Formats: sequence, C-alpha cells, structure tokens
Amino acid sequence: MKRTAFWRVMCAILVTALAFATVSCDSTATGGGDGTGTSSDTPKKRVAMTFDDGPHNVRTRAIVDELAKYGFNATFFVVGNRVDGTEMNCEATVRYIIEKGNEVGIHGYTHGVYYNSCSDEEYEYELKQTKKAITAAAEGYEVSLMRPIGGAISAERAAECEYSVVMWDVDSLDYEHRYSSADAEGAAEKRDAIVENVMSQVKDGSIILMHDIYFSTVEATAVILKQLHEAGYEVVTVSQLIGDPQSGVKYFNGN
Repeated sequence: MKRTAFWRVMCAILVTALAFATVSCDSTATGGGDGTGTSSDTPKKRVAMTFDDGPHNVRTRAIVDELAKYGFNATFFVVGNRVDGTEMNCEATVRYIIEKGNEVGIHGYTHGVYYNSCSDEEYEYELKQTKKAITAAAEGYEVSLMRPIGGAISAERAAECEYSVVMWDVDSLDYEHRYSSADAEGAAEKRDAIVENVMSQVKDGSIILMHDIYFSTVEATAVILKQLHEAGYEVVTVSQLIGDPQSGVKYFNGN
C-alpha cells in the first residue's frame, strides 16, 4: 500500500508539471507572457512624414529633434539655393538631418520651376544643381528621391527620371494655416487644423506632406508625432516605407 501511495503522489506531481509547461508555452506563443495576449513582434503601422521647401537652420533642426524623441525619422525634400548659400546657407543643417538618421531628397533649386511645363534645360538644371548642393554639404551621400515642385511633373519626365518620384496621399495644408511666433490670435486653431488634416486622413502606409520652413509646422509636428505615437504608428523615411523605391516610378504611398 505504501508503494502504491508513493506512485500516486509521483503521478500527481508529473501531471501538474506538464500542465504548467503547457500554459507557459501558450503564454509565450501568444504574448510573451506579459498578460496582454499580444506579441511584441507584431508589426507597427508605418507612415512616412515628408517636409518640403527647406531646409531652415532653426525650424528644420527643431523638427529633427522632435522626431528623435520617439526614435522616428523623416524625409526632407530640399531647395538647393537654400543649401549652398545662394539664398541661405543650410549646409550644416543638411548634415544634421542625415546624421540623425533622416533622408534628404531633391525638391528643386529655385522653387520657381514646374516640371510639367518648363524647358528641358530648366528641368535638368533644377535637379542637377540641387543634387550638387546636397552632395557638397554631405560628401558621399546618395540622392535617390525627388519630389517635383507643387507635385507637377509630366508623365514622360516622371517615367524617365533617374530618381524615384515621391508624391503624397495626405496633405497637411500647413501652408494654408501658417502663422508666425508673433501671432497669438488664432494660432491654436490654425495648429489644430493642421493636426486634424493629418490625423483624419492618415492610415498605414501613408506619405504625409508638410513644409519645414514654417514656425506653425514645427508646432503642429510636435502634436502630430505625439498622436501618431499614441495611435501605434511608427514614422519612417520614404525609402524605409517603400522598401526599395525605383527610379522613374511615382509613389503616392507605401502600399
């Protein structure tokens, strides 16, 4: 009888151990055992935030720093004459953008030429001079993206472009709601309008259009980044969103 009781106890211990091991394996498979039932490896929703018309030695840097708070990165489409000292000297800011893990692309050299109506000479000048300004500021940097001024480019030029042509599917309309640091009246409403324009349209894979030359965009960006983070989004560069953007292809989003 003693021997029988002993084996009954041992069998009970074995059954309990097996049951515990099964529960532990299930917990690991479904959520890493954190009680949430979700996996830490679940992909986040991703969007690309893009900024045109800069750089600006104060405002662009402020946006870069705001992105860094969340470990986010963005893409900046620059105007060449603001980089090389013709209109502004923002070479150091271009380097700062890149050093912080962000991406730089071509917008135009003068911001006065539309690629759906200009001459071939003007078109080539705008792109070549902007690339020259970027690579002079950041030696060895590979420029692979272009955003046409106003989003205007002929189908033929887009198809033959040596760069990926990046458009957007979410327009913040920040240029319609801009204000300066001296504007107190209506500033909050304008900032909130920019935020609402983005957050009401954004979805996984979106490319967001903004402009880093406005004080109001800096303030709105801080709010948008916070809300995107809270909503489970990761903000990445265009190249990260698309994966392997191809030259001569127009991209409106990452889907």
